[in-house]
Amino acid sequence: MENNCDGYAVVDVETTGLGKHDRVIEIGIVLLDTRYRVVDEYESLIDPQRDLGPTHIHGITPSMVSLAPSFDEVAVAIARRIENRVLVAHNLMFDRRMLSQEFQRLGANFDPGLGVCTYKLTRQKLPLACKTLGLPPLVHHRALADARASAGIVKTLAPSQHRTPASVCNVPGNLTQRTHRRCADGTTPVLNRWLSRITIDVGDPRMVQYMDLLDWVLDDLVLSEDEQNYLNYLASELGLSNDDVALAHEHYFNSLIAAAEKDNIITVQEHTTLTAVADALGMSIDRVPKISSSDSENVEIPHGSTICFTGSFVDADGSPLSKATLESMAVQCGFNVVPNVTKSKCDYVVAVDPNSSSRKTKMARDFGKPVIGVQRFLDTLKQVNP
Repeated sequence: MENNCDGYAVVDVETTGLGKHDRVIEIGIVLLDTRYRVVDEYESLIDPQRDLGPTHIHGITPSMVSLAPSFDEVAVAIARRIENRVLVAHNLMFDRRMLSQEFQRLGANFDPGLGVCTYKLTRQKLPLACKTLGLPPLVHHRALADARASAGIVKTLAPSQHRTPASVCNVPGNLTQRTHRRCADGTTPVLNRWLSRITIDVGDPRMVQYMDLLDWVLDDLVLSEDEQNYLNYLASELGLSNDDVALAHEHYFNSLIAAAEKDNIITVQEHTTLTAVADALGMSIDRVPKISSSDSENVEIPHGSTICFTGSFVDADGSPLSKATLESMAVQCGFNVVPNVTKSKCDYVVAVDPNSSSRKTKMARDFGKPVIGVQRFLDTLKQVNP
């Protein structure tokens, strides 16, 4: 490796698919110094602003990413981590290509350099490679877990071939975005299940650090005495004044409201969560938006309605459920099925998740058509034809 490199950036991405039009939906990065010691980790879910593809494979649902940052909102954070570091990935060609496509969409100049492919080093799939090398087993198809596993491989094998670092130039935006995290079991903390966009333009990185801790301590919607002390200590260490802290709280709360209103619907859960955050931050609950009357999970689907389906579906046990099967079931129960969303000939859209960002769900919201979750629709079918 070149002596002027900063080390290694071990990367893993989960995507909507394998093609040139597919998007990154989660990224995990583990940074290693030149002696293979971990110096930083980064993980974020990413809203691809389209259908998620094989949810049953990667385990990421529309509700998990619908309010996550888009790639352009985390591009600077990603670029700063891989800049001047040797890229490492298990199947480097794929991860490198997907990142290149994302940066190209932003007009950025991405040079992946000459990296390390741990798949080529081991000639084994990631779980088997970990087992062979005596590394801890991993939860596969979790970006950060896979990146950690690849980091363990490159540390164990320490390849000596000549490598060149990656570089990223002309990335638009600022370092203003925290990550959208997932718990070890694949779930997300309470706030992050539906609120995860901090898109304020803050030039001062101290504010970003403070709001990142604020987000962590509010995961359970409660600000304990110890957590408040942690916040006060960090504010003091960062040199933030009381006015700075108040401004950070204001930005944070406003961003949560904007995130909740992204789909033009305030659900009961969103209202409850915003109220809890307002109370924790000492803000007036009058600022919390009212619950929308069109919460899709409470919408009744009249018999004979015209329905359009979108997305890749799974049944209750997680097995794939084709759109053709759902359409056939709907017709047999007396519903009409149309292939496209129109203003006059479509009453409802059924998606794998009401928070889907597919083209059809976006059109449905533009036309004021309810978007129904597939489980809600299957329950309706049972009522019509037990």
